Amino acid sequence: MINPMDLTGKRILVTGATGGIGEQTALVLSRLGAKVVISGRNEEKLRQVYEMLEGEGHAQYVMDLDDTDALESSIRRIVEEQGVFHGFCHCAGIAPMRPLRMTKTENMIHVMNANLFSFVEIVRCITKKGCFADGGSIVAVSSTASIHGKQSKVTYSASKAALDGAVRCLVCDLKKKKIRVNTVMPCWVSTRMYDIYMDKYSEAFEVQEIKEKQYMGVTKPVEVANTIAFLLSDAATTITGTSILIDGGMSQG
Repeated sequence: MINPMDLTGKRILVTGATGGIGEQTALVLSRLGAKVVISGRNEEKLRQVYEMLEGEGHAQYVMDLDDTDALESSIRRIVEEQGVFHGFCHCAGIAPMRPLRMTKTENMIHVMNANLFSFVEIVRCITKKGCFADGGSIVAVSSTASIHGKQSKVTYSASKAALDGAVRCLVCDLKKKKIRVNTVMPCWVSTRMYDIYMDKYSEAFEVQEIKEKQYMGVTKPVEVANTIAFLLSDAATTITGTSILIDGGMSQG
């Protein structure tokens, strides 16, 4: 049986692989035959995810995306040790809630480093000659916060809107190499972050709004991972510069 999302032999870097979406993405990619290189800050959690990967040829690297100045040497080392990449998925990111009166420049830089600056820097480094295959694919995890405003989320929403904007420019920069660049835009996903939010704000109006407006239900991490795998595969060879909503209908209602 032909599998249009077969990733056999493709080497793919996944950042944020110790989180809900990142972990699930790494697992799905390995099941589809990819050689997955996972990265994250928590060495123990990274090892646990690595041991769950299916197949062979995988690797793990501890990386701190806050230190953007060190990313170039990290990527150079990974390429030297693992070889040319065919895909990159940026699942790393943080989603703080901070009232406007408490939002300061240092807080914004911290969020931008994780959600935007580190992504652009990795793309810059990994797409250099001899590092990334022509015709490869890059995917970043954005959010519906990119297009919907919410109280206390100015920095998070701004970082995701900037991420989507950056992707549209990266498409133009990388078009000669036919490297595709896209984002996925989930709303609420049943990760540990979601569970913490529900516990903390269970009586809040927004929680009821989530239940009513995301009428197809809270998205499972595997659904996001499957969409990422599709965009990384040869089944999506002409899809580039776009953002795919995965929001259970939230944006329609």
